[in-house]
Amino acid sequence: MDSEKSLRFMLSHPEGQFVELKRSVSSSVDREIVAFANSGGGHIIVGADNNGKVVGISDVNDQISRLESIARNCDPPIPLKISSYTLDGKEILEVEVPDGEDKPYSCASGFFLRSGTSTQKMKRDEIVEFLYSVGQVRWDEKSCKDFRYPDDFDEEAFRYFLDSAKITSAGMSSEDLLINIGVARKTRERLIFNNAGVLFFAKEPIRFLRHNIVDCILLAGTDKLEILDRKELKGNLMENVKQAMIFLKMHLPLRYEIKGLKRKEFLEIPEEALREAILNAIIHRDYHFDTAWITVEIYRDRVEISDPGGLPPGMHPEDLGKKSVHRNKIIADLFHRMGEVEKAGSGINRIRDLLATSGLSEPGFEFKSFFTIIFDRKPQVITELTDSEMLLKRAYDGVNEGVGDGVNEGVKLRLSKELIEIHARKSITRRDIEKLFNVSTATAERDIAMLKDVNLIRFEGAPKTGKYVLTEKGKKMIEEAGYGF
Repeated sequence: MDSEKSLRFMLSHPEGQFVELKRSVSSSVDREIVAFANSGGGHIIVGADNNGKVVGISDVNDQISRLESIARNCDPPIPLKISSYTLDGKEILEVEVPDGEDKPYSCASGFFLRSGTSTQKMKRDEIVEFLYSVGQVRWDEKSCKDFRYPDDFDEEAFRYFLDSAKITSAGMSSEDLLINIGVARKTRERLIFNNAGVLFFAKEPIRFLRHNIVDCILLAGTDKLEILDRKELKGNLMENVKQAMIFLKMHLPLRYEIKGLKRKEFLEIPEEALREAILNAIIHRDYHFDTAWITVEIYRDRVEISDPGGLPPGMHPEDLGKKSVHRNKIIADLFHRMGEVEKAGSGINRIRDLLATSGLSEPGFEFKSFFTIIFDRKPQVITELTDSEMLLKRAYDGVNEGVGDGVNEGVKLRLSKELIEIHARKSITRRDIEKLFNVSTATAERDIAMLKDVNLIRFEGAPKTGKYVLTEKGKKMIEEAGYGF
């Protein structure tokens, strides 16, 4: 479509999200200019009435000069593409406003957005939300005033991070180390943590940031109608990555490669590819979007890992694997220090390479209000999901046979899942059970006692450092379900 035809097309349609009609250039046109720049770009047609009838303008050069001056006075200045045409014997201007690359834009009257056919001034809260959405204010850098150090601080999680990142104190205090890695700042009164610090090092991050949840779901079919297993992960970010991987390894079947006399076992989808996808979701999700969670969904034909917020500002679908934009720089940096991710943002390419090396199809991507990575599952192993169902059923049968009718169904199901956790982890502690199943110490101790009484688990090791493992009876039960060690 040539320029004149395109212009006539715009005039033949009423004003909308991307078109504004003006009889002449007035001082208030700056509002439309910044609104379009903040909202994906648009066109202002000068010399037409609201119905699209060409009325024309006089002194075209003066009108262009006024438009350019108004655009220069926007903050920051907005480059315009202005073209003049003669339609029906009358002069008319087409003003193309680009989607701004340095949002937000404002004029003397304030900040504006385009919404349908109208230009609307943003209120204070809307400006704050817009700043977050375009990445000008980073959520992970924002202070969390409710967090109290050291009462809410998880020293064990911090030590785990330091060990993983190979950071030695070199005589520095914990406070200085926390400031040094960018998760806290010192005031006269106390140490203030930012949101990234809370997500990594709070005893209970969910108390302060209630949307920090990874929702892991095992589904019976190819839709969401029937849920077989579900776990809501509410720990720190490091723990959530670990637990999400445990959930995937528990429910995805193995594939085998035999070379010589040795048999190697692999998840049907490469473990490192899944880990990259989970890290991608946790690092790049829009945490300002506080009404949704990260989801890990296992269907019979695919695995989907989604995070709220879509692509970060400045990223486009064609940029995947070529360009890196961190929505949460501190969170990304902390995982990089731990050796979990490359700073250059090559995770998508690593996922593609891992799948290709394993002879699997390319991952799929969806970009809407969520960013989703989709892993296809090989048709020949789809039916093997029933092994996972069999494992849960066999564990339940073993528990039911031992504890009898005196224990309710909910407790039996939890005991069954605890057995599967021990299988996946090889061993478990009482504290692990408390955190994984969100139960009290007393409940965890009762569960352990019941599983010991029916000879499915036993304690191994020193009293203070030992763990619970499967007995020979427990191992045999797992083996009969097709999950040998």
